[in-house]
Amino acid sequence: MNAKSETYSTPLDEAIKWNRTELADLLRKHGGKTGEELKAEAK
Repeated sequence: MNAKSETYSTPLDEAIKWNRTELADLLRKHGGKTGEELKAEAK
């Protein structure tokens, strides 16, 4: 769900980037997070 690339881009980041709002909503509903959110949690 929250796999990230070398640049911390997650599936949710990509859905947001490509304006796939339904997909972004679905990912959020099931625990999807952005790379920035994952970075903040790691601190």
